[in-house]
Amino acid sequence: MRKLAFFLVIIGLYSCESTVYKNYHSFNNSNWNSDSVIEFNYEIKDTIISYDVLLAVRHLVDYEYQNIFLFIEGENRDTIEIMLADKIGKWHGRGLGDVREVRYNIYTNKVFKKKESYTIMVEQAMRYGSASKIDNLENILDIGLIIKEHNE
Repeated sequence: MRKLAFFLVIIGLYSCESTVYKNYHSFNNSNWNSDSVIEFNYEIKDTIISYDVLLAVRHLVDYEYQNIFLFIEGENRDTIEIMLADKIGKWHGRGLGDVREVRYNIYTNKVFKKKESYTIMVEQAMRYGSASKIDNLENILDIGLIIKEHNE
């Protein structure tokens, strides 16, 4: 009986999730149009602890490129590049079958100054050759925002 109780306590400790926000935006037909800006709204209730803010990209293995460029706007505006595959085409991240997910740290160990609502907007910024933009980025399933308590 003690072993069972110990086992249940261990499972309980590992199942405590430090995620304070998790939301995914799915794209119709796995296509992300260049004029589609994804907006994530989240609330911070604790300004003493620090957080990790991650962006998740779920894509199909039929995605044509090694990377994805994104415009990120929150407290600041920035352009980021997320590598989805290595030079020989091996996919980064996790997944089963033909779906992969790569996570990118926007902030690590971030302490928010105010208890309030925040917004992060994400826009695809892919270009190819002489084209000023890729109007319809194919084989992108979801973009997600995950905020977790920072664990050292």
